[in-house]
Amino acid sequence: MNIGESTRIICKGLGTAGYLWNYNIDHENLISISKNLVMPSSSKKLAGSSADEVFTITANKKGVVNIYFFQKRSWEEKPANERRVRVEVG
Repeated sequence: MNIGESTRIICKGLGTAGYLWNYNIDHENLISISKNLVMPSSSKKLAGSSADEVFTITANKKGVVNIYFFQKRSWEEKPANERRVRVEVG
């Protein structure tokens, strides 16, 4: 990524079952991350369906950042799903 550039990571939602995505990063000042929910389109809305969680990553400074995404319930210790993303800002 270049400084000022943004990209999105879409994580499959399971919020109706109590699972939420969160993240840890190793160099906070190199990137900014925001999170939004994206509801399914009206043609795909089914009872009990969950919104996907979309993380927007914006590059702030040069360097390499490792992001660890994890999906879990607040009362559980072990994540149900995990994703690791390496971001290089040049």
